[in-house]
Amino acid sequence: MKVFLIVPPALKTQSQQPDLGMGYLATALRKNGHIVDLLQAEKDRNFERLRETLRASKPDVVGIKVYSLEIKTTRAIIEIIKNDFPSCFVVLGGPHVSVAPPEETMNFFHQADYAIQGEGEIPLPILLENLKNGKPSFEKIPGLIYRHNGKVLANETIIHRNIDDFDYPAWDLIDPRKYNDRWFFWTPEYPGAPMITNRGCPYLCTFCSQNVVTGKRVRYRSLENVFTELEMLQEKYGVKDFDLIDDNFLMKPSYVTKFCEGILERGWKIRWNCGGARLDFMDFELAKLMERAGCNIIAVGYENGNQRMLDYMKKDLDLNSIKAKSKMITDNTSIRLFGLFILGFPTETKEEILNTIRYSQELPLFAATYSTYILLPGNEEYERLKSYGEIDAVPWEKLCLDAHVYAPKGMTIRTLKYLYWKAFFGFFLRPRIMWNLMKYSWRRIPLFIDRIKRKLFWKKSLT
Repeated sequence: MKVFLIVPPALKTQSQQPDLGMGYLATALRKNGHIVDLLQAEKDRNFERLRETLRASKPDVVGIKVYSLEIKTTRAIIEIIKNDFPSCFVVLGGPHVSVAPPEETMNFFHQADYAIQGEGEIPLPILLENLKNGKPSFEKIPGLIYRHNGKVLANETIIHRNIDDFDYPAWDLIDPRKYNDRWFFWTPEYPGAPMITNRGCPYLCTFCSQNVVTGKRVRYRSLENVFTELEMLQEKYGVKDFDLIDDNFLMKPSYVTKFCEGILERGWKIRWNCGGARLDFMDFELAKLMERAGCNIIAVGYENGNQRMLDYMKKDLDLNSIKAKSKMITDNTSIRLFGLFILGFPTETKEEILNTIRYSQELPLFAATYSTYILLPGNEEYERLKSYGEIDAVPWEKLCLDAHVYAPKGMTIRTLKYLYWKAFFGFFLRPRIMWNLMKYSWRRIPLFIDRIKRKLFWKKSLT
């Protein structure tokens, strides 16, 4: 069958990067004999061009990755597909489908035919084989959401333990050389590529639902599997910078140690970053080894500058310990730290937000990003707010990474917006930060200015 995979255009794209999930899905479909094309529409937000691409492709099946922040856009895409290509099957997947109630998903996307919760590499090829044969046996397909006799049914998901079996993403469809305009803002070398070395997260952070999607058990790729992909990306695509987008790359020091030693043994002169990291397991020796192996940036989920809030979020972090670890890294290595913070979390006060802003400026960071708490389904805090009646129906179409639609009790949206911009400009307008950014990546200052513009003035609809 001819399959067309779509990553919907973002109403407000923070950055553009090759979509690894769709790349892995494309590989799984190709291994099962299907012809696959992929449109990462965040690079082109024009619906008419989407129509033209679909007409040229003439797919039997369209698979769409659904993000909670883009569900209105996704529904518009489905309407286009069903109006112009009524015989085409539409299958949904991705984070929103994995965490939202199945009936809610199929009711909101009423024109979609099927949806898949969890990882799609195994169930999607099975579904397509059933559709191709014309003798569907839906009840045996893991993670499948479908309609039967007027009811929405959902099968149990499975977690495949050996992720080496998924092979490598279809890099020819997500060519990293095509993403140089936005991707890897903080890294000077072109081109860059994202990678994962593991899937799964054992932590219980109340604002996150990632372990619903990929499971609580961390599954690692073999290092040989990782090194083969690293080598291929260097030789075939000229990649010089790698971004490890694992949820917990630093969680297993022995694995990180062997990863670094493998790079050094092969004599590779590459740079790499790891994102969303925790510093719990970092020590001096590991930091020095990572530096020698080319580690450039660690993006750290500090989240908050108040111990009470960290405990409430179930982050399992000690404020002072993480601050000391951060200083140890920057004092003894050239590795730079990028801080991630959430402002306006439920129960948080204005004074606590100001503490977080001060804390972020006290940390030895070269850059930081702030977001206000976003109401996304599937995490503990969202369900708590719903059950206690603190939030009503979520205005999905208004959500994006910088949209302010929720404020804690006792605080207005206007106050939260003020604190958000106070944090952002207060951090970046300091002379030390401005000098470091200009010294390190002065050629990309226009991108930084463009990002500020997109924060302030973003298109609320697509053409």
